[in-house]
Amino acid sequence: MQTAIGFEFPAADWLDPFDVDEPRVQWFFVNDDKLSRAWVAPADGNASGQLAEGYHSGVFTNPRSCLYLLEKAAIVVNGAVVREWTPTGSGTPAVEKTCGQHNGRFYVHARSERYLRVHDGTSYPTHEEALAVPASDHPVMVARVLDGMSMW
Repeated sequence: MQTAIGFEFPAADWLDPFDVDEPRVQWFFVNDDKLSRAWVAPADGNASGQLAEGYHSGVFTNPRSCLYLLEKAAIVVNGAVVREWTPTGSGTPAVEKTCGQHNGRFYVHARSERYLRVHDGTSYPTHEEALAVPASDHPVMVARVLDGMSMW
């Protein structure tokens, strides 16, 4: 059974990606610049941020896109850090001119924003630089790209 994540069209059993207590939302996918409504936690269940072999190709069927696995690093509200998470691993090294070119980069995403733009969004090389950015009265998530996978 898979647990869904989403907040744009929430259903009764969907998890909120901005939740600070639910451990299953530390990892999530972004596909086509949208937070996934299909999967929230490492499929192999070992809390390492690593996927079970071939998992993404069985769940995500959006062809000709990049699928990004992100790890939540912090939630910030009104400039104050509400919670930070310890990184679980280094992720996959960045590879230029591929879906993995953003690996290791940090992104800032406000709850009020519809898209989390990995491909053409603003990213930061370090957790500290990303944390310095949020100044919204909406909850803001700082997340790191662990892996970019091609769906081509």
